[in-house]
Amino acid sequence: MDFKRIAHRGFSSEAPENTRASFSLAVEGGFYGVECDIWKCRDGTYVVSHDSHLRRICGKDKLIPEMTYEEIRRYPVVKGRKLGFYPPQHLIRFTEYLSIVRRSGHIHPVIELKMNYTTVELREIVTLVEKYGLLDRAFFISLHTEVLIRLKEELGFPPERLQYVYGATRTDRMIPVHAEVERWLIKNHISLDTRHTLLTEGTVMRLHAAGLQINVWTVNKKRDTERMLKKLKVDMITTEFYHEIL
Repeated sequence: MDFKRIAHRGFSSEAPENTRASFSLAVEGGFYGVECDIWKCRDGTYVVSHDSHLRRICGKDKLIPEMTYEEIRRYPVVKGRKLGFYPPQHLIRFTEYLSIVRRSGHIHPVIELKMNYTTVELREIVTLVEKYGLLDRAFFISLHTEVLIRLKEELGFPPERLQYVYGATRTDRMIPVHAEVERWLIKNHISLDTRHTLLTEGTVMRLHAAGLQINVWTVNKKRDTERMLKKLKVDMITTEFYHEIL
């Protein structure tokens, strides 16, 4: 069955999410892409973390944008799958993620832009990806429509490798993808990255007819995988597992 498997925050069923260990395993594991999330620290460093804070992963009530990277490095990761199997893990710089993905000649970086970055900041991020030789296979995803438009219109990034993240906020996490979202995606030729429970056959049909791709997250159960692939025929599946979803 032809679909692209994306490692969610690295191979996060086998190592703590968004860490050097999880990304290294994903690169070795045969995934099509390796997803990460990035925030900008107070000192200008881009750091990999799903959350804007250290509470869930490092057990500290501190905000990443208010810290320098050296301050963040003081706190090891204290939660995550199979944590004890690895040396102490820390939140890593975005450049460290890129260096790990670069070990593979074919795996695609899938980079979620968590902040409403300016054009200047986006140019910094794109330049880093290009420096590591990964720009031609990178995907950028974001729930900030302005960020995606800046990448497309101001930086000339190919829209076929841009995806709008839907279903990640309190206002839309229970609402199926609706006509307004579809119209915006089709108008801007930007693909969809949605919570899998919010996707319908109609949305798939209309977006595919417009030449757009559909990525779904986070698909960890076999029955959900079968529905996404056999019934809805999505293009990408973002998952924390590998063999378990076959």
